[in-house]
Amino acid sequence: MIQGYVRDIASQMKVPLSQLSVVEGCNVGCRDVHLLNFTSNGHQQSALVYQSEMDKIQIGECCDRLELRIRSALSHLKMKQKPWAGTL
Repeated sequence: MIQGYVRDIASQMKVPLSQLSVVEGCNVGCRDVHLLNFTSNGHQQSALVYQSEMDKIQIGECCDRLELRIRSALSHLKMKQKPWAGTL
């Protein structure tokens, strides 16, 4: 569910994702937090997702804080991909 949510936001922002993975928090000792890893053109960015936020998305509720964190991570990815227009 979260992967579709992230891919939708990435599409809106025109950030092509080559890979998206979710690291389950319980695998690293955190029960209520997960790590989203985004990859685009060889660059990687991550964002934390709380289980309560994933639960909200699952039932169709809005989760502004999560959307903001995802958009921020995707913006960082987008910036890493852009070549600098001018050099000094």
